[in-house]
Amino acid sequence: MDSPKRPARMISRTVIGRSFEGLARYLVEGHKGQEADKKAELLGSAGVRTDTVAHLVADFNLGRQLHPELGKAVWHTSLSFNPDDAAKLTGEKMRAIAEDYMEEMKLTGTQYAIIRHRDRPGHEHVHIIANRVADDGHTISDSNSFLRSKEALTKLIQRHELTPPQGLRVEKQHPEHLEGVDKAKQEVKDALHQALATASDRPALLAALRAEKISAQEFTNKAGVVTGISFEKDGHSFKGSAVARGYSLAGIEKQLAANQLTQQAEKARQEAAQEAAAQEQRQAAAQLAAQQQAAEQQAAQLHEAERWAAQVAKGPELPAIERKWQADYQQYAADLAQQNAPIQARNKVIDSYRTYLQKHPNEEGIAAVVQAMKGDPRTAALKAELDRQVAARATHAKQWADSYGQQAALEKQAKGGIFGKNAASREAEEKLKFLTEKDRPLPGLLVPALLAFARAAKAADRPAP
Repeated sequence: MDSPKRPARMISRTVIGRSFEGLARYLVEGHKGQEADKKAELLGSAGVRTDTVAHLVADFNLGRQLHPELGKAVWHTSLSFNPDDAAKLTGEKMRAIAEDYMEEMKLTGTQYAIIRHRDRPGHEHVHIIANRVADDGHTISDSNSFLRSKEALTKLIQRHELTPPQGLRVEKQHPEHLEGVDKAKQEVKDALHQALATASDRPALLAALRAEKISAQEFTNKAGVVTGISFEKDGHSFKGSAVARGYSLAGIEKQLAANQLTQQAEKARQEAAQEAAAQEQRQAAAQLAAQQQAAEQQAAQLHEAERWAAQVAKGPELPAIERKWQADYQQYAADLAQQNAPIQARNKVIDSYRTYLQKHPNEEGIAAVVQAMKGDPRTAALKAELDRQVAARATHAKQWADSYGQQAALEKQAKGGIFGKNAASREAEEKLKFLTEKDRPLPGLLVPALLAFARAAKAADRPAP
């Protein structure tokens, strides 16, 4: 993990791994027994608890469950500095450099911890441990990390006025400068990386490799079981594990199986989306049928009024005043029927919504009714009220989650972590005081985060809509 040599300039080393536990325990506990000023020091973190290593690892593993198929979810970078820069490398300065490095590498929107080590005099360095599964579930790319890291270090050296490098080995940074066996090995590695991004079985993988003029050979034991694999390119042969650690037979089969699960999950998602679309079409068809039925009833009422008027017209001759009265009444009845028809149709539609909500008295039921009312001006007022209720319930739920819903977590955070009390634990104590002291005034909470928490808690005290 830690470089055994003192750096002559600022350098970085990045390793993409599988286990948060082994790395976290090394970074935090690997220096136990040393003098106090040489132990690990937490400089910053996000999305993880730091009171114990077990909690730190558990939170990282919880985050990676958003993308369980990603095997190598652990991002570990160590940043080492020139001894001449030691005087300016305070904890705050090193944290700023580490966070700027993460920003340049697009290692953002995810869980991380920044840990400083002082295991030898003059060997100033920090470790960044981060989750490649971002908070929204997408995978943070590790492609071209060496070149991207070189560019990031160049920017950081200028931005933070650090000792610049004396030179870099270009042939180790640009694949186009590789020759012979090194070039063939890199091309095999790149082809495997690209093919294993989508292939879900061996035939598909081998076909993709053949397209890149790479042949593969499988090795079997006496029982006929495949136990290994090698690849050949331009006359150079490599065992899978020699190309890269993840390209052994076991690693390839694991990735193929993960790809197959991913494709099955995507297929299931598409089928669910198609079923949801079909359900929406069925609801639209039912609404259209109800509207057509209402129109047919209106036409029937008009026909009945016309038939009654025709029968009256065939009766005996009446005095002029009575004929005028009957004509006025017939016109009135026809106008009334015409006016009532759309009202009755609207009432039937609204009554169908009422019946549906009685059977589905939940958020899904309200959402289905709101969807069915889209584009119908007759139900605009009802739709607006339902929209208001849904928004009010959602707002109250968020306010509760942003305040009282965090109480258990705040109580744990207020105890401090393995590095003692910190800004996060003190902020947690302030928030807990507000939850327990109902009459605590807002002017004492002018810190933006605390003020937002206080307002959410006051709003959450109100009953839900």
